[in-house]
Amino acid sequence: MTTGKIKILSEDIICRIAAGEVVERPASVVKELIENAIDAKASRIEIEIKEGGQKLIEITDNGEGMTSQDAVLAFTPHATSKLVDDAELENIASLGFRGEALPTIASVARVSLITRHESETAATRVTLDGGRVASVDSDSFPRGTRIQVKNLFYNVPARRKFLKSVAAEMAQISDIVCHYMMGYPEIAFKFTNSNVLVAATNGSGNLSDAILAVYGPEVTRDLIALKEPTSIAQGGMSLRGFISPPNQPRNAARYMTTLVNRRVVKTKLLTQAINKAISAFFPKGRYPVLILDLRVPPAMIDVNVHPQKTEIRFKDERWVFSTIWETVQASLSGLRMASAPATTMQSGLVTPDLPEYEAEATTDTGTIKASPTAAPSIFTPPPEMQPIRTPAGNEERLYEIRDISSERLGPHSAAPASAFEPVSTLEHPRILAQLKNSYLLGEDDKGLFIIDQHAAHERILFDQYTATYRDMPIAAQPLLFPVPLKLLPSERMVIKDHLTELKELGFTIQQEDDGQYYATAFPVSEKQNNDGESLQDVLGQVLNGWESRSIREIKTDLLKMMACKAAVKAGNKLDESEWNSLLEQLLKTENPFTCPHGRPIVIRLTTRQIETGFLRT
Repeated sequence: MTTGKIKILSEDIICRIAAGEVVERPASVVKELIENAIDAKASRIEIEIKEGGQKLIEITDNGEGMTSQDAVLAFTPHATSKLVDDAELENIASLGFRGEALPTIASVARVSLITRHESETAATRVTLDGGRVASVDSDSFPRGTRIQVKNLFYNVPARRKFLKSVAAEMAQISDIVCHYMMGYPEIAFKFTNSNVLVAATNGSGNLSDAILAVYGPEVTRDLIALKEPTSIAQGGMSLRGFISPPNQPRNAARYMTTLVNRRVVKTKLLTQAINKAISAFFPKGRYPVLILDLRVPPAMIDVNVHPQKTEIRFKDERWVFSTIWETVQASLSGLRMASAPATTMQSGLVTPDLPEYEAEATTDTGTIKASPTAAPSIFTPPPEMQPIRTPAGNEERLYEIRDISSERLGPHSAAPASAFEPVSTLEHPRILAQLKNSYLLGEDDKGLFIIDQHAAHERILFDQYTATYRDMPIAAQPLLFPVPLKLLPSERMVIKDHLTELKELGFTIQQEDDGQYYATAFPVSEKQNNDGESLQDVLGQVLNGWESRSIREIKTDLLKMMACKAAVKAGNKLDESEWNSLLEQLLKTENPFTCPHGRPIVIRLTTRQIETGFLRT
């Protein structure tokens, strides 16, 4: 008889496969263990992390604890105290319910659990290695539970090698812990990294106290309470929380904490509702600090749709969407914001004034004179980038502009349909006029071309910055007064571990005795607008995703920001000499086709297109 190919997998392999769904990274372990502690009715939870959770994750709580029998049974797949029958799946009130977390975590790590229920005089210690119980002993421990997860993924090298840097994993863990700190202000959390305190809450039950511990006083004092719709309470529901005003935007969605029935979720419906509501108040790609706590009857949601329980489904999605949208809109409407000194151009856009002061800043090494006095024309090339001389007698010049889109598509690919023809050359170009103080209209042998003045100047400056700072640190502008920084705990850890790298990027940051971080110097291009919010925004973009980028990538992205902020803006009126200087310098760049962010700089309307429009062909 021929042996079949299909075989039943061993329990060990099954657990490792399940671990791939439940335990994606160290932050997933932290999330599951915190939820277990919350379900155990703990009033105090301590989290200790070492080496981004790869060496140690330790969670200690003063909850109900477990009996000796339950402590061993807890590591059996699908053993749980939170469900009795399938009917309860329709009305889940606890954070955990599947009985998957502990056995799957234990299958890919070395785990030690010590716990004591108040009904027993001695505690129980259970140790496991790769999911197998190594020992069960009696020990001494107060009521509650402590679980240690060591050497995560030690027996799954394929998974371990896909983990990011220690800093990246630590940032993910920090965000998870901070979300739960704000979701459960009545629980006293203590969060440490290698025995160094990262953040702590007092368990007062006051959400403002928890927000203060996570974001600090600078953010907390400006938050706006969400305006709960009057109709929501009639159905036994509530929607509470806080949001930051539009004049304090953040550059990442990680500052938004969304909770449904006190469960931290990242469901698409809520994200879409929030993004639609804030779109009228925040620029695209900018987000508020948001703590949104929605509570509905458990029967209205289905939490059993994702292995990590981070996504949920609503029975009435339309109602949820409209309620979230209405709440955020109502909370942000009618606010009055103080405007910073600025010059308003005809287009309605705001461009910061250039500073006209001369100031001195005192540092540990002496007095530094900062004198951003009247600068030459913004289009004057620096000495090391003088215009390339045209050979004598060659008065006619053909300027080649590479068409990057065609290069990417390949020689046999069709370019996307557009009303404008791709620009590959400019033959005898000259600028004719400025349109809406934003675009330069020019003609050459092929017809009309249009230059986006901001994108063009951004490309010129970026190339200059790249050439200047390729092999040297970015120059720093000392600040007259230190600027207090509003930072997440994960951002504080990045700064603390990378002060030298940040200094090479032009940032000088110091921590005072009170734990507050202050900026004392920023990259030189920021001297045009060195108010606290602008500096905070630039630093926030540098720190965002720091762990997953090389220092070279971070430097390049910072130079792009510097070029964008220093470049002439849409709405700035230019004279004829500036038109010509801008065009001349643009044509000398390595890529005059797109700005550093990939947007087109030059578009064309050919003579043939114009004649067709006038029915001349």
